[in-house]
This record gives sequence, C-alpha cells and structure tokens, in this order.
Amino acid sequence: MSPRSFLMVGAAALTVLVGIRADVTGALAGGSYVSIEQQGIGNGVGGSQRGYRNRLTVHQDGWRNSAVSSQYGGHNRVVIGQRGNRNSANTYQIGRGNITGVAQFGTGHTVVTSQDGNGNAIGVIQAGRNNRASARQIGTGNVSVIVQD
Repeated sequence: MSPRSFLMVGAAALTVLVGIRADVTGALAGGSYVSIEQQGIGNGVGGSQRGYRNRLTVHQDGWRNSAVSSQYGGHNRVVIGQRGNRNSANTYQIGRGNITGVAQFGTGHTVVTSQDGNGNAIGVIQAGRNNRASARQIGTGNVSVIVQD
C-alpha cells in the first residue's frame, strides 16, 4: 500500500471511529459522556472526568487491550479505537476544547498523549506491530498528527 493510500485509509478509519457506537453505554455527569464497547478477552478501560461536557468513546476488539483517559475542564473529547492484541492508549487532557483520536489496528502498539491548554488536537493511527507514539501539547491551538505502519 502506498503511503498516500495508507494515510487516506487511516484518516477514513479515524473519522469512522469518532462516530462509532456513541450511543452504546452512556454515563452522564455534569453533561459529560462515557461510551465503552469491548469485545474479546482481558480488555480494560479506566479513567476520570472532572468538569463539564467532556466525552470519552472507547471501542476495543481482540484481547489484552487497555485504555486509560483523564479529562479535566470542559468540552474535551477522546476517541480510542484499538483492534488487535496488547495495545495500550493513555490520554490526559486539561483545559477546554481539546481533541484526541487514537486508532491502532495491529498488535503491541502504545500511545501516550497529554494536552494542557485549549483547542489542541492530536490524531494517531498505527497499523502494523509494536509502534510507539507520544505527543505532548501545552498552550493553545496545537496540532499533532502521527501515522505509522
């Protein structure tokens, strides 16, 4: 697959993940929302939300995938996909209007993101095996995009 095709497929997958199963399992507190769907064996999700209108959406297949997300502030959004085995995603947001999207399709991937500020965006897509991605944003209006195969 050419890099351009991989990027287009990855971008399309991330776009689909943003809307995937947003209505499956909801927990509302302060207008915040959590949606989790897991299939497979040994998958786990944890995290915390403080503030208002924060959104966390997680969908995991495979086995032994983990996702941990912490959101503090308002109008922050995290979408984590993960399909495959032994993938790990850890996200942290403080501030307002931050967006993080993670997609990881293969095996053994790790993502760690941190956003401290307002209006920041991180998008990560990892496809094959054993990729590691890390992004840290401080301030306002930062954009980070990581695509690996």
